[in-house]
Amino acid sequence: MDARARLEAYLALVAESQNRLNSSNTTDSLLRRITKYAVPVHRRGTARMLVTNAVMPVQRRKARRLASQSDPLHLHLGSGGQAKAGWLNIDLAGDPVDLAWNLAKGIPFADNSAAAVFHEHLFEHIPLEAGLVLMDETFRVLRPGGVLRVGVPDAGELLRSYVGDGTYLEAIHPGRPTRLLGAQELFYWHRHTTMYDEETLALTFRAGGFPEPQTREFGDSNLAVAPDTERRRAETLYMEAVKPSA
Repeated sequence: MDARARLEAYLALVAESQNRLNSSNTTDSLLRRITKYAVPVHRRGTARMLVTNAVMPVQRRKARRLASQSDPLHLHLGSGGQAKAGWLNIDLAGDPVDLAWNLAKGIPFADNSAAAVFHEHLFEHIPLEAGLVLMDETFRVLRPGGVLRVGVPDAGELLRSYVGDGTYLEAIHPGRPTRLLGAQELFYWHRHTTMYDEETLALTFRAGGFPEPQTREFGDSNLAVAPDTERRRAETLYMEAVKPSA
């Protein structure tokens, strides 16, 4: 295949991928299906935030009720279409959530109330400054001894592969015309904003008050059952920490 054909084939793959993202999923609510049909792609996030913010008073009352009914309280932030059994799944209106909430408004639970907080492939979608604010909020709501578990795309492993033998990069983004085209998908696709390697994620944990973050393998956790998503296994860096007692 010549150079032009290779690039055109890649651009077709890009278009197909974007079309999949823009089409309805089985987990989409009626509201989200209508939004995908009626609202241009670049305005959908704003539309969902407007709806979510409009129902904040109702959802805040719901959060208090859910907290009184949940012991221990396990919070799954940015749950998207991956609702977890045994967790309170929190995201914008339109996803299969227990609580529709804009996390830019904080976490609507009391200090020292949660036994665990989990989020997976959320941090890369928000600016670093907002990520640190969310980390502070997480520290606030976790009880002493509570567990924070975070999963992010492993940018460090991908970049090591880019300058190394390329095996990991090829496994994650197979058949790309060049390594760089495969690597840049992590940084530019899916509205990604901030990338993390082990060092950067650990720094963010420590800045948020968690002094001893530990890198963990898929499924390895201080929690009774790790809530990790199987389809994320190969591409994800997991890190976990316990809120100190003092």
